[in-house]
Amino acid sequence: MERFDRWAATYDQAPMQRWLLRPAHAKMLDLIAQERPDNPPHSIIDVGCGTGRLLQAASVRWPEVKLFGVDPAEHMIMEARHLNPDGIFNLGLAESLPFPDQVADLVLSSLSFHHWADQKKGLQEIARVLRPGGWLCLADHTFVLSKLVGTKVRTGGQVRKLISDVGLDLRQHRRVRFILVTLAQKPMPGESLGRSRG
Repeated sequence: MERFDRWAATYDQAPMQRWLLRPAHAKMLDLIAQERPDNPPHSIIDVGCGTGRLLQAASVRWPEVKLFGVDPAEHMIMEARHLNPDGIFNLGLAESLPFPDQVADLVLSSLSFHHWADQKKGLQEIARVLRPGGWLCLADHTFVLSKLVGTKVRTGGQVRKLISDVGLDLRQHRRVRFILVTLAQKPMPGESLGRSRG
C-alpha cells in the first residue's frame, strides 16, 4: 500500500493511463451500456478504485448514478474524493467490502484483481453486494511474467471458473490490448447460469 500511497498524486499522469487504462475503462463502460441501454445503473461500486478516474467517466455517462469506491491505499482514496466530490469512498479490501448486501446495480474493478490476496473471497463479496440482475465488469492485465513478482494474474479460463464458482453468470470476455475485460451478471432468483457469449 505504501507504494500506491506514494504514487497517488501522479498516478493519473502515468503513460499507462493513456495507453492502457483509459481504453480499458471506455470498453468497460461501453459493454455495460450495450447490455442495459435503457436501464442505466443507479449505484456503482468501484473495487480498487484508485484515484476514481473510472467512476468519473461513469458519472459523465450516467449523471444520476450514485458513486461508491473502495481502495486499500489512503492517498488513492483522497485523490478519488477530490476528483468525485459527490462520491462516497472508503478504505477497504475486496475481500471485506464495507457495504451491505444487494446495494449495487454495477460493480467495476480495473487492474486491481491481480493484487487481491484472495480472489475468490473478493468475488464472493462482489456477488453479495450486487442486487439480483446486477452486473460485474472486471478488467485485469494478462502479463503472465508479472507472476514472478507475486501477482495473481489469471487466464480467461481461470477468471471464468472463479466467476462461476461464486454464482455469477459470465456473459462476455473482451480483450483491449493486454487487458481482459470480463462481464458477468448476478442471476435473478430462479435463473440458471450458463449464458456466456464470448
